[in-house]
Amino acid sequence: MNGKVQTYIGFAIKKGSAVFGCDKIKLCKKRMYAILYTRTLSENSSSQLKRIGERCGSPIFEIDDLEILQKRNCKAIAICDKSLAKAISENLM
Repeated sequence: MNGKVQTYIGFAIKKGSAVFGCDKIKLCKKRMYAILYTRTLSENSSSQLKRIGERCGSPIFEIDDLEILQKRNCKAIAICDKSLAKAISENLM
């Protein structure tokens, strides 16, 4: 994964428009514009995130492990800022 995506994720975290972890993503009331999960996420959790993404209409991406996520001990993150999610999506496609 390129450095731009990591930078955009960092901006979303600093802005407060990121939701960490599968359980919190399931309970999130905010509009999620992108969902990212690591390759090491379990099959059950990844299928749940895919269903959430389909229901919300947000794109879902599988990414490499990130140091930012490892520090928080989670394997999934949702981006709730439209412009940052769009920038992440464009760089991951």
